[in-house]
Amino acid sequence: MDKVIFIVCDGLGDRPIAELNRKTPLEAAYTPNLDKLAKGGISGAMNTIDIGIKPGSDTAHLSLLGYDPNTYYTGRGPFETSGIGMEMKVGDVCFRANMGTIDRDLIVIDRRAGRIDDTSEFANLFNNTAIDGVTFLLKKGTGHRVGLIMRGKGLSANISDADPHKLGVKLLEVKPCDDTKEAKFTAKILNKFIRISFLKLKDLPSNKKREKENKLPANCFLIRGAGMFPKIPSFKEKYGLRAVGIAGAGLYKGIAKILGMDTPNIKGATGKPDSNLNAKIEKVIELFDQYDFFFVHFKAADTLGEDGDYQGKIKYIEKIDRAIKPLLDFKDTLVVVTADHSTPCYLKSHSADDVPVTIYGKHVRDDDVDRFNERECAKGRLGHIKGLNLMPIIIDLMGLAELFGA
Repeated sequence: MDKVIFIVCDGLGDRPIAELNRKTPLEAAYTPNLDKLAKGGISGAMNTIDIGIKPGSDTAHLSLLGYDPNTYYTGRGPFETSGIGMEMKVGDVCFRANMGTIDRDLIVIDRRAGRIDDTSEFANLFNNTAIDGVTFLLKKGTGHRVGLIMRGKGLSANISDADPHKLGVKLLEVKPCDDTKEAKFTAKILNKFIRISFLKLKDLPSNKKREKENKLPANCFLIRGAGMFPKIPSFKEKYGLRAVGIAGAGLYKGIAKILGMDTPNIKGATGKPDSNLNAKIEKVIELFDQYDFFFVHFKAADTLGEDGDYQGKIKYIEKIDRAIKPLLDFKDTLVVVTADHSTPCYLKSHSADDVPVTIYGKHVRDDDVDRFNERECAKGRLGHIKGLNLMPIIIDLMGLAELFGA
């Protein structure tokens, strides 16, 4: 049985950029090692959810790993909180949050508070806050992110976001999404927490200091992605494979944990452009005899796309290319490289554009594709697939697919 190294480059896909002579950052990057994988493998284009559907990172990763998000997705919150080591209990409602900047009229100025790098002060300040019998548990996440759990009786995850997901508009009031007393109660308590936290945050000495230094204050929790712990079969139960998740950012470690994968700590893996990508590949090599399936996540192409930084995205893609060079020497191994979604630099957000995918291995039927990028991979033998098609293809290439029929 072949082993699998499954690499997801978050937000890798893009659209043509005039300054790059209508190339995408991936096309403009120097990627000799990714190109060797494409040349020796089978390639295609993929919509991780469906054609015309803009994927979230959470739903896209579920789909890529063979879990239909229409069945298993309960909200992003549980993946975020699990990924940063928060313990969840039955009945908890979990959220992801950014430290953001709003003005006195509650208009969102910046959704990441100038990409503040450490949220521990704010999480610690409000951790264990109790409001009307509900306890708020908070823990810092990667960069500007915070994990948040509401714990108490009679709660519901069927509520709307407070984060409007755009600038220049007012912070949203959380509303129940059904007519139950639980949803109404949860929305009411969460709105109280947001108001209380804003009043404290705006006068916090560290925020006053940031303003004096012409930095944006972190004066608001932009809360979204309510969800309860999902009932979901483990990766081992679903595929019979021993799996490990190698990631730096909380969401992706959380997805791996909830699917029952081991999630070792990787020194220097930050989920940011400065992340130690070599350490992730070194961890694959170190653990190679212990597992059958290695889920490896590289985050920052998405971050740089959201910042509109196409030059930074090119450099990061080249950093990925250098890091994965040792994988070219692996025998009896399938190396899969793809993305969860596109993050075009001019949009500064996710898009529904398809992403490239390559599967490299000595027993894989190769094709005429010799470069790993959006345009070239779309010409490959794999054709145009959806995210949920990818794991069945991999399982078949491993020789583990079950026979349909006699």
